[in-house]
Amino acid sequence: MVVIKYLLPALAAANLALAADCGGDGTIKISSQGDADGYSSCKKLKGDVEIDGKARDTITLNGVKEIEGSFKAESATNLTELSAPSLESIGDKFELDGLTILSKLSMGSLTSVGSIKWQALPNLQTLDFGKSVSKADKVEITNTALTNLDGISLDNIGDLTITENRYLKSVNLDGLTKSTGLINFAGNLNSLEVELPKLISGSNMTFRNVSNVSVPSLHNLTGQLGFWGDGFKIFSAPNLTESSDLTFIGNKEARNISMPKLEYVNGGFHISKNDKLKSVEFPELKKVTGAVDFSGKFDEASLPSLDTVKGGFNMQSTGNFSCEPFKKMNKNQVIHGKFKCVGETKNPKTKSGESGTSDSSGTSTGSSSSSTSSGAAVVDNVANMPAMGMAAIFGYLLQYAM
Repeated sequence: MVVIKYLLPALAAANLALAADCGGDGTIKISSQGDADGYSSCKKLKGDVEIDGKARDTITLNGVKEIEGSFKAESATNLTELSAPSLESIGDKFELDGLTILSKLSMGSLTSVGSIKWQALPNLQTLDFGKSVSKADKVEITNTALTNLDGISLDNIGDLTITENRYLKSVNLDGLTKSTGLINFAGNLNSLEVELPKLISGSNMTFRNVSNVSVPSLHNLTGQLGFWGDGFKIFSAPNLTESSDLTFIGNKEARNISMPKLEYVNGGFHISKNDKLKSVEFPELKKVTGAVDFSGKFDEASLPSLDTVKGGFNMQSTGNFSCEPFKKMNKNQVIHGKFKCVGETKNPKTKSGESGTSDSSGTSTGSSSSSTSSGAAVVDNVANMPAMGMAAIFGYLLQYAM
């Protein structure tokens, strides 16, 4: 009897320990609220956590503050709400895919994740992230019903990919100061406004189908800055001094492109099919290592500080501007590649032979080389668009097909 007296409590304690297993090397799978409740005494879950496709209605992960691995939910087509009120960090990936009726995502304490990848969430309209996610290496959000990204407020980011969110009206990342990968916006609501007020440095940035891009603090980019089919009237980067390839194609409402401090383009500089743009003026631009390729309907063209163009130079417009300053540059060997400058032409062409305006299809005369020494603009070669992503590449090709 004495043995039983001490054995029973020991067995009960062992059962409790088993019930409170907080994971290990394997994946914790949750198919029901009962499964989730089994981990409510765990402050930390080791390994990965996966919401099973069989999960339905509401799943709430109570008590858990940290997931060491990934947190995933895929093809749970009957799941309407997912919440984790105490969760503060996810060590690896936070992935949601194919949750077609999910309408509420609530994680009021979450501030840190390894990366975010959400796709095919057509009923998710808002994020209930009270403290906001401030740390993530990569963020990819595709095909949701989100109207804004409130609840995501990053300090630094690698890749930021926001595509095919047809209700997205505004993105304001007011804490973001640095990006080391690709920032890509494409295929969202046409009236989308993107504000990056404190972004100082970045790598590649591409924008398609946005109505406004605000980068007042941007100083330098190691990669390209590209705009395709955007609806803004004015683009201003008042503090930008250097970039790799610069591209403005098919922004039909653009009336002003202002980069008053731009000095150095490490690649090609391409402007075409911006039919309301009447002036191309870059007063401090000194060096372009690729080609200068401007075509359209502008009446003024001014590059007074330009002293080196390692590629070719193509400037063609329907407008009445003077080619004399550029002919002088060519004569003085400022321009190392092939030179062409034509004003008052009915059919202005890009360097590759495409139409320089949106209301004339033009005829291609062949693809351009990627070599700056040949005079070709680097941005005319899709292979030279570093890490743009398929959506951005498609946008680039579509503009030339129009």
